[in-house]
Amino acid sequence: MKKIYKKISLLVILGIAVSACKDEFLEEFPRGVVTIDTLSDEPGANLLLVGAYSVIDGYSQGGPGGAGEASATNWVWGDVPSDDMHRGDQTGGWSAINLIERYEVDPTNPWVEGLWKANYDGIARANDVIRVLRNAGDNIPAEAASQIEAEARWLRAWFHFQLRTKIEKIPYVTEDVNPAEVSNETEVWDNIEADIQWGIDNGMSETPEIGRASRWAAKAFKARVHMFQNEFNLAKPLLDDIIDNGPFVLMDHFYDNHDEEKQNNAESIFEIQYTVNDGDAGGHNAGSDHRTLFPRGADIGLCCAYSAPSFDLFNAFKVDADGLPLLDTFQDNLLLEDYGKLDTDDFTPTNELLDPRVDWTIARRGIPFFDWGPMSGGDWMLDQAGMGPFLNKKIMFYKRNFQTISINTPTWSAGLNGNNWRLFRLGHILLWRAEVAVEENDLETAKDLVNEIRLRAQDDIVMGRISNTTFGADDPIVIDESQPAANYLLGLYPSFPDQDYARKAVRHETRLEFALEGMRFQDLVRWGIDAETMNAYLTSELSTDKLPWIQGATYTAGQDDHFPVPQTQLDLQSGVLTQDPAY
Repeated sequence: MKKIYKKISLLVILGIAVSACKDEFLEEFPRGVVTIDTLSDEPGANLLLVGAYSVIDGYSQGGPGGAGEASATNWVWGDVPSDDMHRGDQTGGWSAINLIERYEVDPTNPWVEGLWKANYDGIARANDVIRVLRNAGDNIPAEAASQIEAEARWLRAWFHFQLRTKIEKIPYVTEDVNPAEVSNETEVWDNIEADIQWGIDNGMSETPEIGRASRWAAKAFKARVHMFQNEFNLAKPLLDDIIDNGPFVLMDHFYDNHDEEKQNNAESIFEIQYTVNDGDAGGHNAGSDHRTLFPRGADIGLCCAYSAPSFDLFNAFKVDADGLPLLDTFQDNLLLEDYGKLDTDDFTPTNELLDPRVDWTIARRGIPFFDWGPMSGGDWMLDQAGMGPFLNKKIMFYKRNFQTISINTPTWSAGLNGNNWRLFRLGHILLWRAEVAVEENDLETAKDLVNEIRLRAQDDIVMGRISNTTFGADDPIVIDESQPAANYLLGLYPSFPDQDYARKAVRHETRLEFALEGMRFQDLVRWGIDAETMNAYLTSELSTDKLPWIQGATYTAGQDDHFPVPQTQLDLQSGVLTQDPAY
């Protein structure tokens, strides 16, 4: 509220100057001026709350985060530095992201600065809501005030969480402090937990309006925070409550959770709401960074292919004759698919056994791309040699929804879409609970929960066997819709023989189920296996002359698992904020 107070003070002085001839001049304000008293009722507080929700996607048009540095999809911070994704079209814009993938980030990186600013903008908005509630007093019914405050605290916790999972030294800014005086020397996990718990303790609704955080969303969020601290005993009752008492069920199909036609479904606990064709010609209420991850090329005509799944991720979907993952050997004999080939060169997709989720997650040559037709190869990306042969499929929409659930007015790119982003869903809860079971050595429960996720995906077969080996402009497409597109098999675990095997299986399942959803890198860090995993990945991924632009990248334990405090903030708050010693 600091900026609002400054504006009010100036305008009040102006009002006094022009009204000094009246006895009641101290009670008059210029027309059109918003003061804290103007907003101190239920509609006013809700308007401010909506303003705080409006930046949960990480975007503020014309303001902090305008390039997507703090996007809730987290692809820049959770996927790019992980073993799941390459930044992609490295010859185009946003070269600062290349430094994130190469682990060469320093405090002057503009994406670190944008991440900081956008989240503290959200925090300031949440704090404004709470200040208005304090000022309103009895103007707002107690029940309504509690719900509004619970949601504002949930948002405040979320924005701090987004920062803390990436930057270790951050200040926790509340409504009753001067932000410029808050240091970053104190760990903030307890503050995050307290804000979430406040809503749980104070009657946060289980069924609020769509798009607003519920008590279930608070419990899911708090469980996630405990998981980041390896507090499995504290996460367990929250996860059990959601599983046993919540209204959530797994959707019938794995891909239902990414389908724009099945938003806010029975599995969903909290989704960021996107809209298109709502009167905003610029599409600023849509999923703004999705458009930079779409395929490009004549067949599909979108932009910009900035999301290239790694060879490592594709090979992680390989399975054995029983349909079980190759937990320790999937990096052997890497499948490169059509890497280095033109769309007019001969190529046939691998016939090796694969988990069917691979072709709902990764777009690859010779496999149907929803109803857009077959992915034809390197002509769908700008630089296949630099980015690899794969594209992100989870962020894409069906062709039948083009310009209905995607924007129908011209912007700098086509296809900006309105498919919500699912932050929490029952699938997360089940696999987090499986993690807890592994750490308790309750291997039977862990196995059953993993198998519940796998059973759902067993029949999620991508149909349409394509006979083409070339995809030139004049090549007719030959496809048999009655046949699976590839050689799929997904089996259930008969047992987890020991804790080490179970831990690997749960973590691998988490990777497959949530690949390209911005979770992977922070999961590796919280599991404490980031250095060993990333060094093995770099050795495997760069073992030949593949991806020449990233050759020479190295991962340093203890530093590259998090990012620095932006230099601009250190300069602005000299003597208050301190840099992480790793930087």
